[in-house]
This record gives sequence, structure tokens and C-alpha cells, in this order.
Amino acid sequence: MSRLWSTAALSFLCTTGLVLIGAAQRGAPAAPLAPLPSAAPTGRADAPSPIRAVPAVAPQRVDPQAPQQIVTKMASNTLASPSLLSVAGQPADDQPAAPVRPARAASGPSALSRAWTALAEGLWAEAPPQPWPGTGLYQEDHPSSVPALAHSGLDQALSPPPRSKTFEPPSWFPAEQRLALTMLDDISGAPARTDASLQLHSRAVFVWDLDANRALLARRADDRRPVASLTKVMSALTTVAEGADLDAQVCLDLSSRPSWPGAVSRIRKGTCTTGWDLLGAALVRSDNGAAYALPEVSGLPHYVFVARMNAVARELGMDQSTWSDPSGAEDDNISTARDMTRAIIAASLHPELGPVASAPAWSLEDQTEGKTRQLITTNSLIGRPDTDILAAKTGYTDTARYCFTGVFRLSNGRTVAVTTLGAGRNRDRWADLRAILAWAESERPDAG
Repeated sequence: MSRLWSTAALSFLCTTGLVLIGAAQRGAPAAPLAPLPSAAPTGRADAPSPIRAVPAVAPQRVDPQAPQQIVTKMASNTLASPSLLSVAGQPADDQPAAPVRPARAASGPSALSRAWTALAEGLWAEAPPQPWPGTGLYQEDHPSSVPALAHSGLDQALSPPPRSKTFEPPSWFPAEQRLALTMLDDISGAPARTDASLQLHSRAVFVWDLDANRALLARRADDRRPVASLTKVMSALTTVAEGADLDAQVCLDLSSRPSWPGAVSRIRKGTCTTGWDLLGAALVRSDNGAAYALPEVSGLPHYVFVARMNAVARELGMDQSTWSDPSGAEDDNISTARDMTRAIIAASLHPELGPVASAPAWSLEDQTEGKTRQLITTNSLIGRPDTDILAAKTGYTDTARYCFTGVFRLSNGRTVAVTTLGAGRNRDRWADLRAILAWAESERPDAG
């Protein structure tokens, strides 16, 4: 019993002492913060708490022209790996942000900058300082240049917008016609123009006046569509761009036989003829086998020739066109009415292609059998009164529907290029073309 009373008394005294100590601490003034050791020993009861009071840092004024902060923010959004060091000594995205410090004086690249350059070698390229109006980025007075990430959007984002370039005729185009070809530069910026009096069936139309150097009609001229056998105009341009020997003999094999349904050819396997005759068969009669033989005429493998077709298109300013085979049998041969007008004008001005692309018929000599075959044009506008056809090409697939591109000298002396794409029926294509040519012969297009 006495032991029980002793235990109760001891508990009472302890409780009372703790209450008195707590009251004394609440009334006592706060003790100043002691300096925190750089490394606290572990395993001790008096180890400092990980939550520490940090004195406030006065905000620093950041120069808005300094490229370090701008590049750091853009690089953090561009780099795929957040663990890479960031530019100009700033922390990576997965690290807590440090207080802003005043910029150091220009004393050459810091150790961190040198480490960054070493780390980025092979992935990053040192960009020379280039001014960007209005920002001050990459000015010569900055202490060091900032590395720019190769093959990414960072260098484009820090560069001025590209300047528009004046079209320059490609070097392979005959020198005597290069000045005339410069009109292609104006075709790119020609605005849309319509005429309510013209009721047309074609999905896309572009009409260019070569004399006045302006668009007469432009309706959905920049819609990208399959263009079927109009592709052969690009194949012909690529052939002459490669400087092919058109007098050389070429014998057709299985590689010149397209396998797509409907991609017919009237030239038999084993036929030996000249490059001229294959070019004529492709442009006049739209023969797919002849078009497939043009890579051999040019001395190029098939897919190298197709790649060259795309390069020639870019050289002519046909930025909306892509090509996948020489004949147009594939629906991946994509262009626009505006781009195809550029191509047919180039073909009409070329001294080797113009006479072929405007011929009403072509005589193909089969040197294997010693026979001559007469190939009639697919152009139904042959024989139009008082009209000279300087170049023309038809096209059709089930997807592209009925297409046409050509250059005409009309009865009033006006020279126009006309491209129509996507007419639903063959008769609609020719009705549209006859209506456009009659309209261009009138005085109406001169208004406005």
C-alpha cells in the first residue's frame, strides 16, 4: 500500500514539473538562431532539424536583354532529358530553383560553361553570334556564345524569320530561256481570282497570262490532289535536267512494265527504241511503259530518278508537289493546279520538250522489228481554230479523275497556261477547257 502511494506521488511531481517548465518556455524570449553546421552528425538526439529557417534574399533586377535566362527557358522545353545541365548555370528542370544571383562580370567562360561545352560535344554545335533584331541575342558584346542544339527547333527559334528568295532558274535550264522562266516567281504569290460567269466542273483551276504575267483565274489552286499522268511532265523535265542522251537506244524490259491496274502500255517488252521516242510516247500518248523507261534513258536507277523528280520540282519552285513514280499511276503523285502550271510553262519553254509536248502525234520506231508505230495524242483540243498548243498533257486515274495542263497561244495573241484538276467526267474536262479558252480570248479577263 505504501509502495502504491509512493508511485502516485512521484507521478504527480513529474507532471507538475513538466507543466512549470512549459509555462516558463512560453513566457521566455525567443533565442537567436545558431549558425547551422555544414554537416550535422547522425545518430544524435541534438541533430538539427532538416527544416531550416533561411534568411530572405532581396530580389535582383534581371537584364531583359540577357540571353542566359531566355535560352535556359527554351532549352528546358526543347531537351528531351531533364538530367542534362542547363545553359548559363541554371538548374535542370528536376532540381529546385536557386535564388537569383547578380550576373558575373565578363571574365571569359566559367567552369560550368566549359563543362557544358565538353558534355555537349558531338550533340551540340557551337553557333557563331548572330544578331536578332529586338532581342539582343547573340550580340558580339556578350562574354561567350551560347551553344545551339543541332537539328532541333532551338536554333530556328533564335534565328530571324527566313527571307523570301527570288526565284532563280535552275542551272540545267537552257540559258536562252532562263529569263523567260523567271515568271515562275510571280506565280507563287498570285491571289485567288474567280469569275461568276464561268460555271466549271473541275475541282481546282489555275489560268496564267504569260504576256501580262498575272493570274486570270485561280480557284482552289493550292489544293493538293493526285494529278495522275500529269506526272509525266515532271518525268520529262527530270530527263532533260539530267542531260540524257535522247539519241541513245534503250530496250524495254520488265522494269518498264508498271504493275498497277489500268496502267497500260502499248510498247511491248523487248522493244528497242530511242530516248526521243520514249519521251514522245510518254508525253503524246501518255504511255506508262515509256514513262517507266525514262529513268534508264537518264542513266539513273528507278528510285534515284524519283528522288531527282522531287528535287527538280523544288528547283522550279513547286513546293506543294511530291512524286512517287515516273508515270503517275500511283495516287501518291501529289501536286496543285498552281504547281502544275509552273511545270507545263517550264516544259513549253524548254527547246527539247516544247516540240514533243505539243505534237499531235508521234512516230515510234521499233528498231527490234524495223517497224514504225503511230501514236495519237490524248489531247482533244488539237485542231481548235486559231489556237497554237505550245505544250499539253492529260491525266486520269479513278482517284485523280480527269486532269489537264497546257499552254496555248490564242486567236487574240494572248498566251495562257491552263491547269484543271478533278473533273468528274471526261466531257466535263473538255467543256471546262473550251469555256476557259473562250473566256480568255474575250476582253473580260483584262478588267480589274
